[in-house]
Amino acid sequence: MIHRALLMATLAVAACAPAGPPPTLPQSLGGSDAVVGRDPIVVVGQEVVAFYRDPQPNRPAAAARAIAEIEWLADTLPNNPRWMTASDVGINSLVESRWTARRALGIPQNAPSQAVINGLAAAAQAIDGNNQAALSAALPRNIFTLGPQQTVARLSQPPALPDVMQAYWALARGPSPGGRFR
Repeated sequence: MIHRALLMATLAVAACAPAGPPPTLPQSLGGSDAVVGRDPIVVVGQEVVAFYRDPQPNRPAAAARAIAEIEWLADTLPNNPRWMTASDVGINSLVESRWTARRALGIPQNAPSQAVINGLAAAAQAIDGNNQAALSAALPRNIFTLGPQQTVARLSQPPALPDVMQAYWALARGPSPGGRFR
């Protein structure tokens, strides 16, 4: 019985492990040069909260950027050595926000994070530039199964992600000193 429990725990941990290198954040998102010297996790987290504190309909580019940033945070935060001691409630809330957003946008759970981040970032730029060809290229059907038009329609009515604010409040103080979870 103990062996079975150990095997199940090992499989659960392995399923949560990142499949490759951590994702990068495109410059069009929170990676701007204006944040030099600031922790990008904090900057991006503030951008996500600014959108999700009061998400407005008919702002699909802003929603695409916020969801791409959630995707990046959900992968980056738990694997960043500085943030490994952050609130487990906050990290879990962030990960749950990612899965909720993916379900709402028709993105498969097994889609690579970098593809989701790049697609949503490029879609935001295409929406801002009113470039339909770029939008179609940004949202390939193997990742964005609803297709470009339906994905934008869903982004125009951003999915409710109440766990984003829970993650914010749990993570607002930053990583715990001394490596202890709060």
